[in-house]
Amino acid sequence: MTNAHHDPDLSFMREALALAECARLLSPPNPWVGCVLVKDGRIVGKGHTQPPGEAHAEVMALRAPGPSAEGATAYVTLEPCAHHGRTPPCAQALIDAGVARVVYAIDDPDPKVAGKGAKLLRAAGIQVESGCLAAEAERQLRPYLHQRRHGKAFCLIKSALSLDGRVAAADGTSQWISGTAARQDAHRLRAESQAILVGTGTALKDAPRLTVRDTEAPHRPPLRVTLDAHGRLPLNTPLFTDPSAPTLIYTGPKSPSDKRASWTDLGVEWVEAPWTEAGCDMDWVLKDLAKRGVLQVMVEGGGRLHSSLLKHDLADQMVVY
Repeated sequence: MTNAHHDPDLSFMREALALAECARLLSPPNPWVGCVLVKDGRIVGKGHTQPPGEAHAEVMALRAPGPSAEGATAYVTLEPCAHHGRTPPCAQALIDAGVARVVYAIDDPDPKVAGKGAKLLRAAGIQVESGCLAAEAERQLRPYLHQRRHGKAFCLIKSALSLDGRVAAADGTSQWISGTAARQDAHRLRAESQAILVGTGTALKDAPRLTVRDTEAPHRPPLRVTLDAHGRLPLNTPLFTDPSAPTLIYTGPKSPSDKRASWTDLGVEWVEAPWTEAGCDMDWVLKDLAKRGVLQVMVEGGGRLHSSLLKHDLADQMVVY
């Protein structure tokens, strides 16, 4: 049930949203969530989601107040979970602590939660309200919500254009056409993604490492993904030889068996994806990445791949420098 929220509710939920942002690089594939525990108008506990397998935001917030959590209000940016995964259900932790009221921003679309958390809390006699700063929480959790609602990784296209509207120099000699600030921002977006994808042409021409640099590193390095229908990439490309992040190849049915064996020997995972004359089935790829726990994939190139994603309405966001 959605209620009209008063100024104190809004203020405490903003605090919870700020805490959630601190977990953006820590929690994936779990959502980044913040929780603030308030009693008698005073914050008595707060926390955010920890890395996978560790405590969720509600449990972190409950650790500080102890018995003083009884009768408190919990402000949470996402509906508390009600299932046993690698951690116990957060809704039950709030019940056991004696919390009197729970205010959360948005429902969790994950089928394992999806209203079950709110139902469990209400069954225990806890006052439950939702919708507080819902739009802000939707924006903050956009990749997670998209992945859970559509079964596809959120597709973020990153591109840089020269003054003449090109993605590269006409003679093919350009290394960078974006400035230092743009490159630093691109690395921030890499850090916020769980996978970074390039097409065959970009992988051949640029030999990219696709690693996170010049910014805060995520808890887990993003999966490096490339398309290679025919096994054209040389085995000494940095995507194969740089051990700092895992690499996944989506290949075609006609890639040579000896190349596939070499990929396996190098510790590179490969998957045979559906291909047509127009290229790789990117809808299938986005669904496969979602099954691997990828919430957001950053597609860096090249132009042909970007065009295909846009043509088939598969791009969810585009950043142009």
